Amino acid sequence: MDIRNNDPGAVQYGNFMNYYQFNSASERVKLLPDKDIWLPALNNDVSPGNSPYIVLDVGCNCGVFTQLLHKYLKELLQRPVKILGVDIDNRLIQRALEENESPEDVSYTCVDVLDDVAFESVTTYLAINNRQKFDAICCYSITMWIHLNHHDQGLQLFLKKLSNLAELLVVEPQPWKCYQTAERRLKKAGETFPLFRELKWRSDVELQIQNYLENSLDRRKLFESTPTKWQRKICFYR
Repeated sequence: MDIRNNDPGAVQYGNFMNYYQFNSASERVKLLPDKDIWLPALNNDVSPGNSPYIVLDVGCNCGVFTQLLHKYLKELLQRPVKILGVDIDNRLIQRALEENESPEDVSYTCVDVLDDVAFESVTTYLAINNRQKFDAICCYSITMWIHLNHHDQGLQLFLKKLSNLAELLVVEPQPWKCYQTAERRLKKAGETFPLFRELKWRSDVELQIQNYLENSLDRRKLFESTPTKWQRKICFYR
């Protein structure tokens, strides 16, 4: 990776080893909304300080943002917060475990969300916490990697699978120009994304994701952040 050129290099699954050196976790936290967006209108009849707020962070990398999100939500919601961070790369999960500042509340495990056997660890986490759904599931800058490796149908399955387990679904989709950049970088490294040219969701991929969430999965967008420096918006769907 060439930090001077803000170039993260080329990877197939978005599993950058130095991700937070070029994408600030603290700057992302600043874009998050207030308490009312995170909680349902009736608050599920759960009073602050009672049942913990349970979060799944998909594509957690080495856990830097996960740790900040935990602190942010604890302070914002004024109640216990528990987060399960999952990533497809076991090396990143090992780093997250080694640097975990709150092991009693923040857990990490290596999971490919589209692998049903591996995904059982996520449903087991819910069962251990006596929940059927997570209060929030966060998918920051991961939809492109699912899309490039699993086609339109794979991305739809990913969104549906997580939507079924989420009260609140948080998605930060990458715009189409990010796909083009990822393909160009991988080509430079001597590889390609075989499905890149077959994708039907292309130039308007962000709109396609929103339409699918709203029209097929019956979700309603409650909040959209101002764009990040890479022109990505964090969208909250309930």
